[in-house]
Amino acid sequence: MPELHTIKTFTFSELPEDIRQEVIEAYQPSDYWDEWVIDSIKEEAAELGIENFDFQYSGFWSQGDGASFTGTLSTELLTSLLKEEVNEELSFNITVCTAQIDRKSYPHYVHENMVYARFDSGDEPVSDEDRDAILTALEAWKNELCLKWYQQLREAYDAEFEEERIAEEFEGTRFLRNGKVFDFNF
Repeated sequence: MPELHTIKTFTFSELPEDIRQEVIEAYQPSDYWDEWVIDSIKEEAAELGIENFDFQYSGFWSQGDGASFTGTLSTELLTSLLKEEVNEELSFNITVCTAQIDRKSYPHYVHENMVYARFDSGDEPVSDEDRDAILTALEAWKNELCLKWYQQLREAYDAEFEEERIAEEFEGTRFLRNGKVFDFNF
């Protein structure tokens, strides 16, 4: 003869605090949680004038984590950076010069120190002093962008794991007292 059993279920907010923390720690966001941030970064890079843009990051809890990119700076971007950061009156023809951000050959790290600025003046004579100033400015600019973009990713990641966000994710979900999701289809 069939028996009737009653099972008590809980909403996320009704779970005991220690069980709620276990659910949060076990929570796995969508594999695509970072997609909108990376798309935004790619758009900003294109607007800045970084061509052949490639962005990589790792995060957020280990030594060596960070963000970096590679690409070629458009003539307009290079001109703007150099006039702003080096000298308003450039003493050489910038239109024949190129600048790139390249990756060092350490495949397991991707932070800002794993990429470097490269400047080529073509046939244009550039003094050693100007070349040093250009590379210093390009490195500082590259590092600033890498850190800014990593911070954006970190903030998005932190927001993904906020208790309020996870509670929203589980709205309508019923849990057993141990934090396991109750499945009505058994």
